[in-house]
Amino acid sequence: MRAILYRMERMAKSNPTVSGDDVRAVWDTNAAFWDERMGEGNAFHLQLVEPSVLQLLELQRGERVLEIACGNGQFARKLASLGARVTATDFSPNMVERARAHTEPFNDIIDFRVVDATNENELRALGEHEFDVVVCNMAIMDMSEIAPLFHAVPRLLTPRGRFVFATMHPCFNSNNPAFTAESRDVEGTIVETFALKLTRYLSAETSHGLAIIGQPAPQYYFHRPLHELLGEAFRAGLVLDGLLEPRIPDETKSARWSSWFNFPEFPPVLAARCVVRG
Repeated sequence: MRAILYRMERMAKSNPTVSGDDVRAVWDTNAAFWDERMGEGNAFHLQLVEPSVLQLLELQRGERVLEIACGNGQFARKLASLGARVTATDFSPNMVERARAHTEPFNDIIDFRVVDATNENELRALGEHEFDVVVCNMAIMDMSEIAPLFHAVPRLLTPRGRFVFATMHPCFNSNNPAFTAESRDVEGTIVETFALKLTRYLSAETSHGLAIIGQPAPQYYFHRPLHELLGEAFRAGLVLDGLLEPRIPDETKSARWSSWFNFPEFPPVLAARCVVRG
């Protein structure tokens, strides 16, 4: 689970060449740090990502779940605690090693594997129509390619299965917004206004930045506007069946003014559910 704690200003690159090996090397480097900082979920994940994904999953006990980009296994353990049988994958061997270290007491119902989600053959080798649910939390924006995943999903799902993913919201949180704030005196009352400044959206771009302050290596982000993101799903024979833009609770505030928790009118996360057409 690749939840976002903090995003530094990132310098976008024009048409960079980023290989899967480049992306994997970053996550192998960050694995131990990420595991330590994420634990069983940070505030961003627990308040925004997890509730939205679970709502869309409509998980039933005994269902077979495939998790893509499981990170340290936090969400796989959550699914197992709810009665699912989980195959949890990540392309970073170091991440999978960290996840396996925390598997107790779910050794019998979570199977952690090293699988590259940008390789359709590796995904399809997990089983033809084997899973009731495929889920991917906060990782699609980390993938250099997404077509292999979307095209594999219909082959992985049972006939009534569903694919649920959460990602940085393409409109507000994956295209390098600038946080702004202003303070003014309105008839003796100091009023603070928080806003986002966006300078681009439609151009698909790759950038380099931090998800957590202090992580050993900056990671790659792949911004895709909605028509490109969902277009890959539609071309693969999937249809959109549910969509959530989780709102930051009004009572949640942060001492750091530029935290997402001070911008409740802008959803930093988009969660979607897709099913196979027909």
